[in-house]
Amino acid sequence: MTRPPVRSGSRGLMLTLACWALAPANAFAEDEAGQTQATRSAWQIEKCEVYETALAEILDHVGRDGVSPLFLARNAEFIESGCLADIDACPQTDKDVEIANGLTIATMNAGAASSFSPFRCRS
Repeated sequence: MTRPPVRSGSRGLMLTLACWALAPANAFAEDEAGQTQATRSAWQIEKCEVYETALAEILDHVGRDGVSPLFLARNAEFIESGCLADIDACPQTDKDVEIANGLTIATMNAGAASSFSPFRCRS
């Protein structure tokens, strides 16, 4: 990536910093063009693998008691879709919320946006 030119004055510096802040986001957006499992980018595959591994590790740690079957099923559907499907995995129990929090942190630590996770309660 080419560094943007530094302009004099505080306004120029702010513009330069803004360009640098936006550049990585634009690079990821271009990399995430895949809409199907067959066309997923390496980054999309990696995020999904992180999510799947984190879910297994969290369930091993906290157990399945108190986790709603629908929450587990929706997470499995999300993973089976290659983490591409518009799934509503709505946490219903305290354990569901604990797992959702852990998964959000794990994926964000890996560089994914918090909106990557399927945690929505639309109905």
